[in-house]
Amino acid sequence: MNRWVFIFFFIIVQVPSQNRSSWFTMDNGLPQNSVKDIVKDKYGFIWLSTDNGIVRYDGAGFLTYRNLPVNNFHFGGFYGDIQQDNIMVYNGYEENKILIHKRNPKAIKKKDPDTTGRLFYQVGSQWLRTTDNELFSDFNYLIKTVSGDYIISHRTVTYTDDKTQKKLLLSLGKSDTYTIFLYKDTLYITDPKNRKIHRIFKGNIISGKNPALFNDPNTKIYWQQLTDQTFIVHNDYIYLVNHHKNEPTLQLLTHYENFGNYRFRCIFYDDKYNRLYIGSSVKGLNIIQLTQFHTSQKKIPFVDDVSYSSLPFSKYTIIDALGYEYDKHGIVKEHKFGSNEKYYMLYDDDENIMYKRQNTIVRRHKSSGYTTADTILFKGKSSNGFFKSSGLYGISETDYINSSLHLFSDSNLKKAKFSFQYQGIINDFIKFNNHDLLIGSTYGLYLTSLDTGKTVLIKKISVKNIVKTRDGNMWIMTNKDGFFLLKEKKLFKMPLDEQHYLGSAHDILDDSFGYYWISSNNGLFKIPRRQLLNSVENNSRALYYRFTKSGGLLTNEFNGGSVPNAHLLPNKEMVFPSMEGFVFFDPVQVRTYYPEKNTTFIERIRIGGEKIIPFHQNIVLENDYKSAEIFIDLPYYADPANLRIEARIDNHDQKWEKIEAGNQRKYTLRSLGPGKYTLSIRVLLSPNGEYEYQTITFEIKPLFYQTKFFKIVLFLVLSLIVVLIILKTTKFIRKKNKVLKRTVSHMSMELKETSQDLENAKKRIQKESEYQKKFLEAVNHDITTPVKFIAMLAEKLNKEEDTQVQKEYFEGIHQTSEELYKFTLNLKEYNNLYTTSQTFEETGLLLNEVLESKQRLFDIIAKKKNNHIEILNKNDIRYFVNKGIIACIIHNIIDNAVKYSSNSTITISSEQTEENIVLKIADTGNGMTEKQLQYYNAIYWDTDDKKMQAKDSGLGLHMVIHLIKKINAEIHFTKNTPKGTVVEINLKNKN
Repeated sequence: MNRWVFIFFFIIVQVPSQNRSSWFTMDNGLPQNSVKDIVKDKYGFIWLSTDNGIVRYDGAGFLTYRNLPVNNFHFGGFYGDIQQDNIMVYNGYEENKILIHKRNPKAIKKKDPDTTGRLFYQVGSQWLRTTDNELFSDFNYLIKTVSGDYIISHRTVTYTDDKTQKKLLLSLGKSDTYTIFLYKDTLYITDPKNRKIHRIFKGNIISGKNPALFNDPNTKIYWQQLTDQTFIVHNDYIYLVNHHKNEPTLQLLTHYENFGNYRFRCIFYDDKYNRLYIGSSVKGLNIIQLTQFHTSQKKIPFVDDVSYSSLPFSKYTIIDALGYEYDKHGIVKEHKFGSNEKYYMLYDDDENIMYKRQNTIVRRHKSSGYTTADTILFKGKSSNGFFKSSGLYGISETDYINSSLHLFSDSNLKKAKFSFQYQGIINDFIKFNNHDLLIGSTYGLYLTSLDTGKTVLIKKISVKNIVKTRDGNMWIMTNKDGFFLLKEKKLFKMPLDEQHYLGSAHDILDDSFGYYWISSNNGLFKIPRRQLLNSVENNSRALYYRFTKSGGLLTNEFNGGSVPNAHLLPNKEMVFPSMEGFVFFDPVQVRTYYPEKNTTFIERIRIGGEKIIPFHQNIVLENDYKSAEIFIDLPYYADPANLRIEARIDNHDQKWEKIEAGNQRKYTLRSLGPGKYTLSIRVLLSPNGEYEYQTITFEIKPLFYQTKFFKIVLFLVLSLIVVLIILKTTKFIRKKNKVLKRTVSHMSMELKETSQDLENAKKRIQKESEYQKKFLEAVNHDITTPVKFIAMLAEKLNKEEDTQVQKEYFEGIHQTSEELYKFTLNLKEYNNLYTTSQTFEETGLLLNEVLESKQRLFDIIAKKKNNHIEILNKNDIRYFVNKGIIACIIHNIIDNAVKYSSNSTITISSEQTEENIVLKIADTGNGMTEKQLQYYNAIYWDTDDKKMQAKDSGLGLHMVIHLIKKINAEIHFTKNTPKGTVVEINLKNKN
């Protein structure tokens, strides 16, 4: 049987009452625009009868059956028994009879006589089936019920059953037409012209009150024989006929503007999904998703409905900052508050309404019915927020970088009881307990103690709102980081939905039935309370259900950032603000839709783009197949984003792969090798994580060279060849191996000895080379400044004629030369600095002697640059570090201070603690730049000594850092105040 699956695209119109309407025609899935009848089978699939075939609809696409063995594809109404899985439909002139059984139609042989149906009209001696329940007075009609048969002829009604041969019941009033419908065994006959309705049960006329609309001349009655559904359409309102205590009642479904212009022929109401299917004889199929939500709007021209803060005003209404009072249907009353900010509102302790108007707080008096008001002007920076929590009133002011929160004990707001400072813009605060406040700003979440005034930053996040739900849980809503649960002063990040729409969650409410409701920038989410909390405690999965425009919302975009934001009203309705108005809904009445158990069917496959064929449990694929699409048929008519279908090939896939439940629900097999596989498919059935599992097995045939037999034979042949080669070569190798073994052993010993000698020589040369390089660099660095100074004095001496000045120059040359001479005498000791392993002395040496020596060496040099070297505290501190190392370190630091300073004071100080000797050398010259300070501090903390050889960064300090590390000391470079540099060295005391 050939079938075509049509992928459809929604044609969306917004019918009144905020329902969502979708039209389907030949352009987007239907084989023809004339829909004759609509029915739902026992498995949940919707069937359409059209003038060009029979169509099955599963919520995702239309499947048209055209290859039935009939010549006439003009089909009429449905008959049969849904629960017995027998749905019949006849084509034009009843040439053929089609049985829909186990989700598939097939042609069956007609019986003679064929009594299928409930309503017949007489042509000659034949009774012909009809679905038209409008009867003409000049025709004879037969109406079959379980208890008996009714015949309407010449405006009289007679009844017969097994006991009564013929019973005259009543005469109908004079009229050209009558309308009939059945409910179980009760027959209704309406006579609009005479404004009468007759109700008959088992041949007896029943008196009682009937809805007046039944016999209204402007009423149109639709009756579906197979489902026993009856609809009343009056003045564009569509009602469903129900029965309560055997009395007919009307349930209003929706208002449909200009209903009579669409030539509708049939109606079906799916109570499970709250959907209305209406078939037109010329315009196709209209599916209406009846809303579960009510978006309350002002509907005032040129006035937007963007909603933010509000307050509960009565059991079923709210009021916003502009003074509009809303219920779920729209504005109830306009209280005329004027133009105000929409973001902050509250009731004070006297139930007066307070809100912001720029830097002014307006207080509307309950005693006047909120018609009078007084104002409180808040002077200062830009007033941002207005809050109340547990008797504390808060006003925030901000410069958009930092904010202040002023807390008052009453609504007069005269004198602040507390004032606190925070980074960012304050968006909300709540009294966490009797001692602490919780504050949310665009910079972070803070906890402030009312007792001590101490503030702690809990987490750096941009907080939008702080919400305490009725169950006592505290929730932190952020601008882009999702939402958090605050528990025992710790934040726990909540899992997001798959699309991460909850990254911008606005508000959260808990209902009385164990569910949380969360608004966001893209939809409203529902999740079981216990499941969400367990996701934190047990790191388990969170399965959110998302409501969108397809479920009756006017917009997916809700609003947040206002205080208060959402409400649970006394009448148990919830209210959330959105970009299109305030969304009201009763959480009890809002349904979540999941597939029913045992309604998932995997029985169709398309291989390599060919036609779709049926299969049962097992699939066999040829080796050269390109792709295989396995269709997953299940009736699901809600938002496909909430349908979770996952697949996994056992022992092949690690994780379940989600199947996108869009236009076609299918799993595609690709790139698998030959073998037998098991495909597992699971469908989520409930919000608690209950799945229904199904498995199918499939086999991919191997080519000849992929069969096990071929592989075994090939393995044996190759193994035999390998064995023969091994045996032949082994004998030859054994002979050669004996000779080679002796030769290799002798050469190996020689190579080992030679290699060891070379390695030792390499290390020795490398060590000597490194030592010589460092020694030369150190000596060159330490004598550069004195020699340069002597050269400078000599040049000045040559030009100076004043004998007194010449004497000072000679004295400087003499003193510098003498210190330089002493330095050269210690070159041997200086040479040993880099090679010595003795970095510590057993006998302590006076630190002051080294400091005075270096002071004398650099004193005259310093004076020439108008620098002064001063030892601040001369003491008897003894150090146990190698004398040459400590002298080299101090020499280089003072040398740098003299060299790069002028008009500066260079101070040297030392002090001793229990653990350390702290030596500080500071100057007030130009000092190091911030970049140099960061560089040398980073060099000290870097463990790679090879990085300290860069000459372009100053050799002297590199050597100092090298020696500091060698003696296991610490060095820090910091900025002096007001300028200059401080070098601090920490030497460890002798243990």
